[in-house]
This record gives sequence, structure tokens and C-alpha cells, in this order.
Amino acid sequence: MNLVKTQQTATQERLAVTKNSVDLAHKKANNWGETRPEWGLAKNAGFIVGPRELTKNHNLDGRCFLHSYDWETDENGKALKAIMQGPMVVTQWLNNHYYFSTVDNKVFGGGSKITHNITGKFGVVQGNGGDLKMGLPLQSVMESDLEMYHQPLRLSVLIQAPLSRVSAVLARNEHLKNLLDNKWIYLMVMDPLEANTIIHYQQKFSWVTANQESATKKEVEMMTL
Repeated sequence: MNLVKTQQTATQERLAVTKNSVDLAHKKANNWGETRPEWGLAKNAGFIVGPRELTKNHNLDGRCFLHSYDWETDENGKALKAIMQGPMVVTQWLNNHYYFSTVDNKVFGGGSKITHNITGKFGVVQGNGGDLKMGLPLQSVMESDLEMYHQPLRLSVLIQAPLSRVSAVLARNEHLKNLLDNKWIYLMVMDPLEANTIIHYQQKFSWVTANQESATKKEVEMMTL
């Protein structure tokens, strides 16, 4: 029943209707006259790793991936390592896919699906020729010819776990560290051992609290006045 309720509320939210939303979603999905698809993962912006209690009373507007995690039951940190090396990387791939398809759809996206032609049953081209398209079609990221639907933001990640445990995973994984150092992921740790203080990753294993970051920004602003 929970899945049925989730389907109903999700389709109501996406289609902005209150009645027969599931039937309408099925109808739109199978109507070849629909040039705009269901938006899917468009507008994705964040990935939250922690217990459901962290977010259940907040409206995230469908913009965050959620991964259940309880640091207290993960004594050796293996579950956190698997999450950071697996789902966190996958969400970054998805985020990048939407990011580049939005900022330069001609080069990195798929063009308009209205004039797509299937080629070799493994890809599409625009019109009657040209290179295979590599990204998402315009209809997945644009609301109109001039207005974006997806806002191209790099992925923000929040993990509720002891900072030492997160740092230990990063120290053993150069690929994750590169994603952070090159700012493809903005990582924040909510440390339950420090009263859930939010700590932001900077570069090269340096961290600052939200308060320290705000103070630094204020100092920079004062210097530029």
C-alpha cells in the first residue's frame, strides 16, 4: 500500500493534478503526440545519506536522491564505504548528465527528440545525418525553447556520520577525492559526535564548519568594499 500511495502522490505532484493522476501518467507515457516527456530526474541537485527522520518533515521538491543510512549500526564503516563508492558516484554521473545536457545541448546533449532518427538500434542522430547524439534531449531539460526546466548545478552531498569515518573512506579512494577537489561534488558531513555540526569539505582533506565558512565569506566581502 505504501508503494501505491507513493505512486499516487508522485504523479499528482509531477502532473499538478489531484484526481486520476496515475491513469493520466500512463496515458501521457504512451501518447506519441507528447513532445515533452515525464521530467524524470530533471532538477536533481542533492544526495542525502542518513536516516529518513532527517528529511521526512521537509519538502525537498523532488530534487534530492535519498539513501537510508544509520551510522550507529555501521560499526566498521563498510556500509558507508559502499554508499560513497557506489550510489554517491552514480548520482554524480546522473547530475553531470543533466548538467552538460543543459549548459550545451548541441555538443553534449541529444537535440530535439522530435526530429530524432534511430540509427543502428544503438543510438540516434538529428534529422537525416550527423554524429550520434550523446546526451539528453532538449525536452528533458528545457521547459520551452528559451526557458530551462533543469537548473544546472553540481551535486551537493550531505552525509550524517562521524567525520573521521567519512575521511577514512576518502583517504583510501583517490577517485572520490578527485571529484571533491575538482568541485564536481560539494560534500557536507553532519557529524553526530559533534552535535550534528555541518562540516564542509574544501580541498586536499581540509574541512570547515558552516560558521567558519560564513565568517570567511564575510571577511572577503569586507575586504572588497
